[in-house]
Amino acid sequence: MSDENLTNEPIDNKELEVPGLSAEELKALDDILNSDDSASPKDKKEEIQAEKQEKVTEEVVIEDPKLEEPIVVKKQKEKVEPKKKITAKINKRKGKEYLSEFPYSFKSVVITLGVVSLIIFAWSIIFHPSMRIESIIVNGNYEFTDDEILDALDIHVGDHIWKFIDFNRRALIRSTPYIQGIHVSVDFPSQVTINVTERHKLAYISTPDGYIAIDAEGTVLEFVSSSENVTPVLCGLDVDNAVLGRTIEITDTLPFRKLILVLGAILDADNSSIRHGNYSFFNSVQEVRIVPSGMIFVTVALPDGTILQVKLAGIEDIAENMQWLLYSIKGGAFDDLPAGSLDMTQEEKIYHAYDT
Repeated sequence: MSDENLTNEPIDNKELEVPGLSAEELKALDDILNSDDSASPKDKKEEIQAEKQEKVTEEVVIEDPKLEEPIVVKKQKEKVEPKKKITAKINKRKGKEYLSEFPYSFKSVVITLGVVSLIIFAWSIIFHPSMRIESIIVNGNYEFTDDEILDALDIHVGDHIWKFIDFNRRALIRSTPYIQGIHVSVDFPSQVTINVTERHKLAYISTPDGYIAIDAEGTVLEFVSSSENVTPVLCGLDVDNAVLGRTIEITDTLPFRKLILVLGAILDADNSSIRHGNYSFFNSVQEVRIVPSGMIFVTVALPDGTILQVKLAGIEDIAENMQWLLYSIKGGAFDDLPAGSLDMTQEEKIYHAYDT
């Protein structure tokens, strides 16, 4: 090829000439060369499918009586996009709502604030200085002193007024049969009252092994050695079993009830009369004995130390008889008399002096 056929013009500005190809083939080749090289055949295929999806062919049938066959006309129409469903969130508000984005309801917030306020209020009251015990009153205790009761309950001045002592209270009741019950009450702002219900020792029952202390109900309060000097002593009873804190078991309960009634009459007479100096009728009774015949013998010490034995036929008119006996003792009817016995089994009371 000679240099005369060479040119500096770009190939894009020149008409493509290829020998042996027709004009239509040259045009197709030119279109291929001028097309976007970056698009792959796959991308071209996707573009064609997308264009087909955008257009939908619609057939329209035209019928005319003048025509032998109806005419079908095909036309394309643009694809109509479906309308997007627009949803709007509607908040139904009940009552007042101050914070629409707040995760909790107004009612739950109010309840929470109320509970917190109540806790703070209770806390301030519980730990207030005035909630400390300033005074303790103990009532109804005879066998135990106030300090013994307070030490057993572990409650003292300066402790919190709501100190829990129920465990100690139950332990104290279980530890001794003398205490039947304990009630603790709080007198605001700083006083505690302790009411003790005790079982009172009435007498001792004589047994071969010693003495059994009982109350008026026959509850066993303690066991005492036979070497100790105790009064008053109930004799003539057959004891089957005795357990601390439980009612004593006696073969025949009728004699036991009679002796208890005699002691009760002596105690009532002593409490209803004016004391003669330091003399106590009940504390002067040394022994009350019942024999199989039903006779009852009361051994009592007189104010001058003389021992008097009183014989009773039974418990008929026991209250009046004990009132008369105490009146006679205080009136000096037995003064300067030797040791002897008083027979009260008849209407006429007879005194018998012991032989010396």
